[in-house]
Amino acid sequence: MSFIRACSAAGIKPIIHPFWEDLPFANVFRAITPDVLHQLYQGLVKHLLGWLKAGCGAAKINARCRQLPPNHHIRLFTKGITGLSHISGTEHSQICRFLLGIVIGICLPNNLNANRLLRAVHGLLDFLYLTQYPCHSSETLQLLDDALGLFHENKDIFVDLSIQDNFNLPKLHATRHYSYMIMMLGTTDNYNTEYTERLHIDYAKDAYRATNHKDEFTQMTWWLEHKEKILRHDKYVNWRLAGDVESEPHHSHPPDMTFRRLQTMPKHPTAKAVTIDRLVDDYGATFFREALARYITQLRHAEDPNPLHERALEILACDIHFPFRTLPVFHKIKWVSVDARGHGDATVTLDSVHARPQRRSGSGLLPHHSDTVLVNLGVNTEAVSAGIEGKSAMSIHKDNGDSQLTGSSTPCWSSASRFLTTFKISPAPLSTNSPGS
Repeated sequence: MSFIRACSAAGIKPIIHPFWEDLPFANVFRAITPDVLHQLYQGLVKHLLGWLKAGCGAAKINARCRQLPPNHHIRLFTKGITGLSHISGTEHSQICRFLLGIVIGICLPNNLNANRLLRAVHGLLDFLYLTQYPCHSSETLQLLDDALGLFHENKDIFVDLSIQDNFNLPKLHATRHYSYMIMMLGTTDNYNTEYTERLHIDYAKDAYRATNHKDEFTQMTWWLEHKEKILRHDKYVNWRLAGDVESEPHHSHPPDMTFRRLQTMPKHPTAKAVTIDRLVDDYGATFFREALARYITQLRHAEDPNPLHERALEILACDIHFPFRTLPVFHKIKWVSVDARGHGDATVTLDSVHARPQRRSGSGLLPHHSDTVLVNLGVNTEAVSAGIEGKSAMSIHKDNGDSQLTGSSTPCWSSASRFLTTFKISPAPLSTNSPGS
């Protein structure tokens, strides 16, 4: 009876004789594998959203959601996220992509330190994404434990906000075993239940819709059996039509961990002739003339033994005169994956940035929109850094396949620099003190 009372106090169902009781070599605790979908996305992330709603206020969170700029691979919830019900794992995944941006700088009740909340969310999101690595090492597993430790070090902020009085959550406890289970069983994509969620539609929902909703289990079984027979027959027919040729055996490839990206742009500009005045007024590139003049000056003096000082650069830039009135402008630039290992993988768009001028819509005027980009100002552009050191927020423009910095205050990609190649001037990096940096 004491065991039953203890289970009741813990909120779990007592099992007197479990099925592994007489299995001497069975360890049921090792059979419970990590589950990214149900333990993290549908578990801890769901808890985290509830905590943020209670601590920061639904109105404040929804307002910040509506202020998020559009970006590649990010779904915008224009009506907010606190009023959503029956949130799927996919929606939780989409929310996690911008959740940290919502928490930054938010005001908490009673003037509590928001940095602890930021670190707690940061640690949990880092843990979430590190668990989904397709390949792990001792270093990444240490990062996984460090991220979880960061959350535990700052989770008391939810207690101070009177949201939680304890963290006795089974799904939170399971996170302590992720590192060990990954070493024992491999990466989490080997046993993530997210991959089998689609089978609910194929084996249950579609099968149920094919019945008359009476004695449905028998009809669903027949329907699935007939569908499998048709599939096998179709494969047999295709095999015979192919001339009994044996197909090549499938060889799995290790995951490609390269971070290389290929920059691509349309063959033709979006707008063929845009005046500089319109770049300033409609696109919001306020310092385009000054930035382009500074850039040309730096290109001309790229081979000088002594670099130009700021004052000298400004004086020389004032003498630059543009031999054109209009410029072709691109509104989109993409970065696609590179099949570095030659596996024949399909090209995937990894990121993209956009720039749109202000335009009329009905009786109103829609403001210009420009994405913000981080440009690597270092010498080694192939180096991968975990932080933003050596990077500056500015715009870029395109010149014969190479990314160049315009230094304007908003992203507006122009082929203005094409005339630079006529003078055979080699590119040089722009200084970090350029306008808009």
